[in-house]
Amino acid sequence: MPHLQRILLILLLLIGPVPAVAGGPSLLFDPVSGEVLSQDRAGEPWYPASLTKLMTAYIVFQKVQAGGLTLKQKVPVSAAANSQPPSKIGMPVGANVSVNFALEAMLIYSANDMAYVLAEASSGTVAAFAMEMNQQARRLGMNGSHFVNPNGLFDPRQISTARDLALLASAILRDFPEYGRYFSKPFMTVGKRKLANRNSLLRQMPQADGMKTGFVCGSGFNLVATATRDGRQLGAVILGAGSGKHRADLAEMLLTDGFSRSVDKRPQLQTLENVPTGSFVPADMTNSVCRNKPLTLARSSELGGWGISFGNYESAATADMALRGRMLSPSGIGLPGSPGIIRLPENRGFAAAVWNLDESTSVAACIRYHRENAPCEVISPAVFAKIAALLPDRTQGSSSTPQGENKRKPKAGVPVKKKSKS
Repeated sequence: MPHLQRILLILLLLIGPVPAVAGGPSLLFDPVSGEVLSQDRAGEPWYPASLTKLMTAYIVFQKVQAGGLTLKQKVPVSAAANSQPPSKIGMPVGANVSVNFALEAMLIYSANDMAYVLAEASSGTVAAFAMEMNQQARRLGMNGSHFVNPNGLFDPRQISTARDLALLASAILRDFPEYGRYFSKPFMTVGKRKLANRNSLLRQMPQADGMKTGFVCGSGFNLVATATRDGRQLGAVILGAGSGKHRADLAEMLLTDGFSRSVDKRPQLQTLENVPTGSFVPADMTNSVCRNKPLTLARSSELGGWGISFGNYESAATADMALRGRMLSPSGIGLPGSPGIIRLPENRGFAAAVWNLDESTSVAACIRYHRENAPCEVISPAVFAKIAALLPDRTQGSSSTPQGENKRKPKAGVPVKKKSKS
């Protein structure tokens, strides 16, 4: 059977309906030994999307193990959690859900709101939780990763690599084997509805037993997948695939090929080098997976506080490129606030900017950027107010659509908000 499967794999690679490689990096690894079986650009930065939720789960598992949380404990849904876009469960503000339910919803259905619920229950605030995420990343040797939020919705500062995600997946499997059910469960129940696991590989490959999908327009379709055959478990990281089917097919190809190989001494995950943060801006997959979808532009209600501008540009796309690069520089990676693109009044172009800062942080940031020979201008609340007063508040598209699109309304009484991609 292994020989036949390898033949089928080769045929699929040669004549299959999908490309043989993803648009982004990929990696095949042994989570027990830490060995790398194959890799392509595994240290290249990429937007993790909902693969971020693996780190959120890892920290919550730690809190449960330490007694800070229990799986049966009821935790509240805040306004911030409720405001997260789909995919989401959609519980009203003030509702209470168990930690177990929130974990299932986050890991099986990829619910963005439940990631916020868990972060706030764990650390008090999302900002504090993000600090813990980065502390854990450093402890695990994930030196090419930086986290800003617990659900993976697009932020130019939120990056990882295939190498780092493999280290994280290995740590979960090693440290918390008792929680494997959250990654392998085929569906979860909400009211009378069964919500299928976003990881279609579980339905496609009999040996598959985890882990997590991710998608935003900027990242394309991501997947960390695990499978076990004859007692041997392997893991695959796929970044930047063209569709949900594409990423599952690519993962199956890698895993099937890995199981057919003999066990040899191979390089360790830790020996792979990440591209230094800031020296390489992740590719933007938007034009490939979200064609004709315009960039999200700032609304008047969002602008506030002090901030900084990285200059004005003729097009939103050029401003976005500048913003993504500046936010990954040494001066920007740890900067708080809200980065985004502002349409300037009177057709004067688009500004790449960060707002919701205080005055001292804004001034210090521009000083650092000037030392890097990068343009930076401090923007006062009064200037933001003038710009906001002239901005049209109308529906705008997004370059970072969370987990897919499906306009179907949920059944009455079941607050589930779903989208077809994941």
